[in-house]
Amino acid sequence: MGLLSYNPANFNVSLAFIVLLVAALSVYMGIRCVRRVSFVTVGFFLIQMCMLASGVLAVTNRVMTIPLYELMLIVPGVIVPAVFLITDYLKMKKRIKIANADVPLIEKLEKPSTREWSYEDYIEVSEEWKSEVPAADVVKHLAVEDKNLKTNITRQLTKVHELIEGKEYKRALDNYIILSEILSGNPFIAYNTGWLYYKNKLYDDAAEYYREALALIGERPDGKGKKVKNEEAVSFLRPMIYFGYGLCLYAKNMYEMAANQFALAQNCMGELWESEINIARCHIAVGELDKAQEHINTALKTRDDNKLRFILAKICYEKNQEMECKFHLETIVSKDPEFTEAWVLLGELYRKCEDWNSAQNAYKNLIRLVPDNAEYYYLLGIVQRELGKTEEALSSLKYATGLMPGHSRALYSMASIYDAQGKTENAIECLFNSLNGNEKLEMAYNLLAEIYIANDRINEAIHVYEKAARLHTHSYIVHYNLGITLMMMRRYDEAIDAFKKAHKITSDDPPLYYNWASAAIGLKNYSEAARLFKEGLKFRPDDDEILYGLARVSALSGDVDATMAFLKQAIEINPNLKLRAKSSHDFAAYRTYPEFMEITRLPLREDRKNA
Repeated sequence: MGLLSYNPANFNVSLAFIVLLVAALSVYMGIRCVRRVSFVTVGFFLIQMCMLASGVLAVTNRVMTIPLYELMLIVPGVIVPAVFLITDYLKMKKRIKIANADVPLIEKLEKPSTREWSYEDYIEVSEEWKSEVPAADVVKHLAVEDKNLKTNITRQLTKVHELIEGKEYKRALDNYIILSEILSGNPFIAYNTGWLYYKNKLYDDAAEYYREALALIGERPDGKGKKVKNEEAVSFLRPMIYFGYGLCLYAKNMYEMAANQFALAQNCMGELWESEINIARCHIAVGELDKAQEHINTALKTRDDNKLRFILAKICYEKNQEMECKFHLETIVSKDPEFTEAWVLLGELYRKCEDWNSAQNAYKNLIRLVPDNAEYYYLLGIVQRELGKTEEALSSLKYATGLMPGHSRALYSMASIYDAQGKTENAIECLFNSLNGNEKLEMAYNLLAEIYIANDRINEAIHVYEKAARLHTHSYIVHYNLGITLMMMRRYDEAIDAFKKAHKITSDDPPLYYNWASAAIGLKNYSEAARLFKEGLKFRPDDDEILYGLARVSALSGDVDATMAFLKQAIEINPNLKLRAKSSHDFAAYRTYPEFMEITRLPLREDRKNA
């Protein structure tokens, strides 16, 4: 009868099916709760488990349910988790389309350790080693003959060290100051007092007590001194004092002296990982990267540490040691694939080395780790474009602008793709959005003006360059391009003003002098044009365009000899100028001049055939 009572025919089959669905979705919600811990996921998971427990009990006890209960079971137990499942699936499909790679259905939340690293961050805090000397060791080395006094001191030490265990360093320090006055000849008391001063960030006082402790054991801060008789009793204390004194000096930014103290501690102990790291920090602080690199390598041989290896990779990157930097970064990500900062630097390194496939892999990992960072999608798009994957690049850039609508660089990159595809209006729209974004990019102004010029919208191009010149006052390219564009509209006075501003920024560019002189010719200021052409020749004596320009100015000024001399030099460098000179109105008065005819004579048909 017991077995028959569990006959499936006796159960509410429809309710049992609903409970099975709730159970399956509970597994999914449980996994989601683990991978994406938040109040929302935990709350819905608890509700899901309540619904599952209620449903299982209702089925197993064959409870006669009402439609309202079944509806209450379906909504939070089936429909709500199904919404989460469908949303996660759609997000996964979208990420697959963008990243062009497999991604998990449930992505992990971004880790909070994505703060960018720097040398300054690294040297800000030194690595600590030992803490205080335990109360038992202090009592062991008390030189007090009076038993009652020794008992009282022991009791006081026990209470003080209980305060230290509770991290009440201020109260512990007050007690130790009194003890250090009573037992002024005890190096262990002096060390602990110095250590407590250090924990309270009173570095000058801490350093004074560390020096006192060194004196009590017969040492000096330089490592020289007369040893005490009871050498064995203080042998373990000596490196602790040197190290603590080094920490104080480090906190006071006395890096070279701190490095010496850490080295003395290391001499006493042999290999000391913390000392190696702190010595490396000291060298980084004073800009001695070679020595820092050496000490970090030594520390890594003793104990591998990804953060320390990352700093070593940063040093290698700063020193342009690409292969070593790559080795360290790839070692880090092989051991910890979620070390975000390492992937960021790897992406920069791969781009620098133009290893675009590896860079693409790095940025795909970054968007997996940090799915809401627009910058990584932008960089992925840049890399994909370098690989010739234009549509994928455009998709990544669009996603970047979806996450951050004002991402000027992503919008500019989209515009350059649209421009290359001949989609002018789309390019212009993206450039306008870029210029209204988080950066007023000089290259966005230049591209927008170039598009206008290509479409014979010269006045609009001038307006763009004028706006760019007001924002980017120190940009040579902007002022130079403004001058060129103004010349297209024969606005020579304004063009010359633009060229003068460009000249103040960069004065060694021959094309600047050529175009500036051409504007002067437009104003019939031939002497100024000649001066500018000659100035340009100083930087490029064999520039055929400048020599040709000098020939033009000389011709317009009526200087026959100079005209022929400069024209001859220009044509010797570039024979194609013959036809240009023959058709130029500037040389109209010289077309029948024998020397001009000789210089500009084109090869006969027979000569061209033989050539």
